Parts: sequence; C-alpha cells; structure tokens
Amino acid sequence: MRDRIILNSVDLTVASGESVAISGPSGSGKSTLLMCALGLLKPDEGSVLVRSERIDRLSGRRLLRHRRESIGVVFQSGELLPELTPVENVAVAALLDGVPRAEAFTRAERLLADLKLPTDATDTGALSGGERQRVAVARALINKPALLLADEPTGALDSATRETVTDLLYSLPDRWNCGLVLVTHDYAVARHAQRRLLLQDGRLTPAPQRAEAECGVAK
Repeated sequence: MRDRIILNSVDLTVASGESVAISGPSGSGKSTLLMCALGLLKPDEGSVLVRSERIDRLSGRRLLRHRRESIGVVFQSGELLPELTPVENVAVAALLDGVPRAEAFTRAERLLADLKLPTDATDTGALSGGERQRVAVARALINKPALLLADEPTGALDSATRETVTDLLYSLPDRWNCGLVLVTHDYAVARHAQRRLLLQDGRLTPAPQRAEAECGVAK
C-alpha cells in the first residue's frame, strides 16, 4: 500500500573505517534501506549520499558507474557464476567498470591470494560455502569501494565458517578504508560491529545490550 511508511526519518552516516550492523524483524525495512543505499529505490524525502554524491538524483549510466566505482555488495548466497573460476568471477566486476582485461585479472588474483583462495582453474561451484562467500567478498572489493554492503552474508553458512567470514568482513573497513553496513539477524555476527543498530517501526535506534543467553548465543 502506498500509505505504508517503510523508513521514517532514518538518519545514518557511515564513516570510512567504520562498521555498522543493522538488525530487525522480518519486514522492518532492512532490504529497503540497502536498496536505497544502492540507488535502486529513491526515497520520497531526504537524500542518499555515497562519496559525497547524491545517488538519489542519479539515474541511468551515471548511477550505474557511481555504484560500480563506490559500492561493493556481498549477498547471502554470493550470487556467483558457478561455471566460472574464482578469478573470472572476481575479475568480471572490474571488467564491467572498464578496467583493462590484464589489470582486472591481476587485481582478482591478488585479492584471492590475500584471502587465501585458489587462483587456479577450479570452478567456483566446486568450492565450499565459506570459500564461495570469500570469493564474493573479493568481487565486492575489486573496484576499491568507499562503502561495502553485506546482506545476511553468513545466513547460509555453518557456525565455524560463519566465524571465519565474520572476522574477514569486520577486518575490511580498517584494511580497505571503507565503510561497512552489515544486515543480519544473527547477534553473534552483529555484536562484533563498532556500532549496532535496530531497525523497527521504520526507525533506526541503537540496539539494546542483551545477554548472550537471551540472544541464543552458545557459551
């Protein structure tokens, strides 16, 4: 319904080197918030700035270019092409940004090596879930984004792999001088962020401090 307010006076600023985790019940607007940050949805009021550019005023090729150059995204399922190698999956993001082929593949190989992933001809579909998600992280980083968005990035992983991917994601703001916004239902993932926010009834508020036992976190 058009009368429904999904986000109500949401004010969020994320600095370079900062990590922010956003939690909230299903249907609270977390995906809508990410789509606004990507420029896929335009708010009825207010503005959305990434690298000092109002992306809510951009459209077409200008929006696509700014998004490719400024924002990296990690999805829950990775959204990789299983028939391509990890290097090809990562390099394609740079190729779409107009980076020459040799440079794109060199960047991809360096990123994968840094994340301790194979750079040979192994199909991405043959990798473990944790490895595929780290490939997705490499792809999100290849264009050196100012803002990294992660949408339930550990939701499909087992507990041991979840911890590895979580540690990797929270290391990125400092190492890559980018901002990280991570959406998750998992308190064990959210609690490592520098700031924890709750999105509920259309509003962002500081997440309450809760005991681990109340959040279902194993001791």
